[in-house]
Amino acid sequence: MNITLNPEQEQFIKTQLEQGKFPDAQAVINQALQLLQEKQKEYEEWVEDVRIKVNEAAAELERGEGVPLETVVEQMQAKFPHAREVKQ
Repeated sequence: MNITLNPEQEQFIKTQLEQGKFPDAQAVINQALQLLQEKQKEYEEWVEDVRIKVNEAAAELERGEGVPLETVVEQMQAKFPHAREVKQ
């Protein structure tokens, strides 16, 4: 696989090498890919967590455990009475 870097990417790698943070360009790329993999894993875990919470909320609503939207809005307005004020 051949990869072409844009000038900004090449400069970033050169800067990392000049600062002594990595022994070679391959180490920079390896670190970048490792971070990308970690970020992707975190995202996938977040998506799964949200899916579980949505399913739990849907089940609660089906059981009649929900709170009417109007009640939630009233509670929030009572908790944050100045939230509706417009600052000028």
